[in-house]
Amino acid sequence: MKYHQLTSEQRYTIFVLLQNGIILKDIAKAIKVCPSTVSREIKRNSGTRGKYNWKTAQANAVLTKRKTPGNHSIKKDVMDEAKRLLITEEWSPEQISGVLAKEGKYISHETIYRTIRKDKAKGGTLYKHCRHKLKHRAKPVGSRRISIPNRTSISERPTEVDGKRFGDFEMDTIVGRGNHGAIVTLIERSTNMLFMRKLKKGKNAKELAR
Repeated sequence: MKYHQLTSEQRYTIFVLLQNGIILKDIAKAIKVCPSTVSREIKRNSGTRGKYNWKTAQANAVLTKRKTPGNHSIKKDVMDEAKRLLITEEWSPEQISGVLAKEGKYISHETIYRTIRKDKAKGGTLYKHCRHKLKHRAKPVGSRRISIPNRTSISERPTEVDGKRFGDFEMDTIVGRGNHGAIVTLIERSTNMLFMRKLKKGKNAKELAR
């Protein structure tokens, strides 16, 4: 499964599932993308505290689309200004990217991070002005699924389920860390529209049936 641009709905879903301790593999399955896509999305759009911000992620995506097609190079004066703001103001790459964008100067926070890392590898000191000092972020704690009694095997399901008929829903249940709390997801197969509900009593059969 190749990488593709995520929608605002998918980014919000990632945010909600992360808040409930869901692992990357299950998040990827819920929004129908590969785990590497989710991993890159989270790494690119997590703030200085290591928390994923879906609003920032969507804003960055919109900003990227506004760039001139085919022109992926960063002008020297823009890069120099980004470095100046990093050193003098000690703003985060996200803040620098946002401020420069308001002035019509486009540079993504990912590019600024890459520049800082390259500078550090060459013995530079830009990283000392970066708030979190480029520290590695902790990986999300894993979770596990629950088994549903009398669940029909995929091989035994009707053939029409594999189609794109409107009104066919695919349901899944994901359990959070420490077996506390659960989320039920419903995906309309023809439109990929996602519905989610947090189960107040965790993996409770009566709650799920409602």
